[in-house]
Amino acid sequence: MWAPASEDSYFANMEYSKNVVNILPSAEILVSFRGEMMRPNKRACLLYAERMDFKELIQLRLAEKTDQRRMYITTVDSASFNELKQDQSLNVTFAGFMENVVRMLKDCQSGKLELHLSARDQNASSGSGGQSHDYHLQFVEIRSFKNLVHLCLPCRSAPLNTVLFYINIMLDASHKKQFMLEQNVQQLQVEINSQRSHMDRLSTENSKLREALSENTRMLEEKHATEVQQWQEKLSKVNEQRSNELERNRRAISGLQSQLEKATLDKNDLKNLQEQTEKRCQALSDELSSFQSRVGTLKDQNDKLQVDILNARKQERKLEYKIEDLKQHTSELQENIQKGNKEKANIAAELEAEKKILHTKRQALEMASEEISKANQIILKQTQELLNHKKTIAWRTEVALQQEKAVQEKEKLLALREDELRQARITIEKLREEIPQQLQTMRQFAQGLEQKYSKQILTLKERLNIPTGKENRR
Repeated sequence: MWAPASEDSYFANMEYSKNVVNILPSAEILVSFRGEMMRPNKRACLLYAERMDFKELIQLRLAEKTDQRRMYITTVDSASFNELKQDQSLNVTFAGFMENVVRMLKDCQSGKLELHLSARDQNASSGSGGQSHDYHLQFVEIRSFKNLVHLCLPCRSAPLNTVLFYINIMLDASHKKQFMLEQNVQQLQVEINSQRSHMDRLSTENSKLREALSENTRMLEEKHATEVQQWQEKLSKVNEQRSNELERNRRAISGLQSQLEKATLDKNDLKNLQEQTEKRCQALSDELSSFQSRVGTLKDQNDKLQVDILNARKQERKLEYKIEDLKQHTSELQENIQKGNKEKANIAAELEAEKKILHTKRQALEMASEEISKANQIILKQTQELLNHKKTIAWRTEVALQQEKAVQEKEKLLALREDELRQARITIEKLREEIPQQLQTMRQFAQGLEQKYSKQILTLKERLNIPTGKENRR
């Protein structure tokens, strides 16, 4: 009724192994085993689905994951396929049957269907000509009321020769994988050693760069400190000159105020004289009424007094003109003092701004040095991680599949480390390019400051040396 055992030998033969094609990748799947006197239990099995080129021959092979000596084989050829068509009313060709089997196996992997391996009835197996198909492999859809069997295939336990053949194939494949893994480990070791030497070179270059940077910062700080000290000395000198000029102006103003006080005293004396002359005029008028005999003499005296009054008024006008000139001169001196104070405040503000800019430049240099130290820390961490990975690679002696996964993970980690090393190199190169540019900009900035303040000091000296028009008049 079923395919003879000679059909199984096609798959377990090295001569025909070239014609064997996998119709589905090998996968782990749960299979429920059902015996006559025992409850169904699910076991993890490895499923292999193969077909033979140029033949209508398909084979499904189940091997328990925990004990691969327990192997179950289902082989379907054209004769057994015709019997299956009659028994289970299949309306497909052998190619369509193969596609449906692949689809149902994928559904079993996704959980839509289940694989059941149940023992056949002993009476039925003895009545079928004493053949060794002692199991049923069923594709079952689990339902709430009654399970639906999509397909039922005959299955038998694999003989010892077949089991040993496939175990030898697996061992050969594992040995090949192990050999490839050892070669990969050696290559990784060589790459790790080269990366370690490269990291040592980078660390030495980084230390040299750090020393050069510290030396440049120290020299710049000393230079800026000396320049700031020079500017402070120049400012102190300018402030002293300004204070001396202010004292001279104050002395001139005090002299002018004393002259003004004298003029006011003279004016008061003249007013007193005028009052006295008026009193005398009144007395003389009284005396004129009483002494008409002295009219001629009194007229002469009156004329003299009027002349004296005119002279006194002329002197008063001259003193008033002098007072107005002195007021204008004092106002001009006050304006010059205010301008000098404003220029002093502007110079002080510009100096503070330049100090702030120098402080920001120092902060930028400190940030650059911090970034370099962070890059060094990252490199040290990577070296530690590489040592840890080397230790883990040395202690890895697990199954071939787990070793392959571990090597793939190590390759990913090494790729990530290479990316991080590239980024560290890029940052170091950027710092190498940026540090001389910043030093050049700071030098240019210091030269511009020196030129700017030298010009301002020259203009201040010229302004201080130029006398005003009022002083020239004096």
